[in-house]
Amino acid sequence: MKTKLFSMALLVSSFAFSQQAQTFSQVTIQSTSPILYLKRSTNETGFIRGIQTQYFNGDNGWFFGDVNGSQWMVSKGDYKNPKLVINDANGFVGIGTDSPLAKLDVSGNIITGAGDSVTGVNAFAIRYADGSLNNWGSLRSSSASYMSFGVKANNSDVGWLSSTGTLNIAKTAVTLDSEGFKFLTSASQQIALNSPVTMNEIMKISPTGNALLQGKLEAKELKVTLTPTADFVFEESYNLPNLEEVAKHIKEKKHLPEIASAKEMEKEGVNIGEFQIKLLQKIEELTLYVIEQNKQLKKQAEEIEELNQKLKTK
Repeated sequence: MKTKLFSMALLVSSFAFSQQAQTFSQVTIQSTSPILYLKRSTNETGFIRGIQTQYFNGDNGWFFGDVNGSQWMVSKGDYKNPKLVINDANGFVGIGTDSPLAKLDVSGNIITGAGDSVTGVNAFAIRYADGSLNNWGSLRSSSASYMSFGVKANNSDVGWLSSTGTLNIAKTAVTLDSEGFKFLTSASQQIALNSPVTMNEIMKISPTGNALLQGKLEAKELKVTLTPTADFVFEESYNLPNLEEVAKHIKEKKHLPEIASAKEMEKEGVNIGEFQIKLLQKIEELTLYVIEQNKQLKKQAEEIEELNQKLKTK
């Protein structure tokens, strides 16, 4: 009889324990596979199951748990201020938003790397199907390259894996480092998966603002600003070259005075702004020659007319 009464007492005690909040100075769960169940006493909608931390003064700290059976979240204060959310229906993860629209939806800035030039390298990278990382799809932080990003593609802008286990791709990349902003590319080729590819520099903008382009430039409009212009030719103090001297220079040098030769242009290139001013200078000089020639022709015409009038009076 005593045994039955003791068992009933334990049962009543356990029931009372399960129906009210209990306070423990410390809880330790020690097991090779620990599982903690948070169960509700009802199955009505709009439920919350979670762990709420609390400060000594009673203020809420962090909440970890399940809200409405549709979201698992980490929240500050209580479940109403979510910082990280995982949707049950699609597995979308939201950071800074409670309505993620993709597998990972971050509302705000993302900072990666350890803040130095070694461990920050490849802080972000594109992952291959075999689990390895594509080095050219990375944001870097090193003395050689502060940031780079690459895309692999063929004519249809999609890289593909061939039956031989190699990737037939054309790579392009953008880098930003101490030498400036660069565009790099490689021709379409078959390479082993994850193998390095030699990249050719096709465009570079240096920190000084100078730009280098290996190829053609097409633009609807190009504006070059450079001073001074060639209007100094029309100043009274300008020494207009003698045509005989110009002819002698052309005969000996095979190019106009003050204009680089074809060989020099091929070797050194042409400064478009300076070259345009030089061409304008020569046009203005030609204009002065034409004006002078016109004066001479007009004078000759007047002299011929005067001779004709004298012949008629004889």
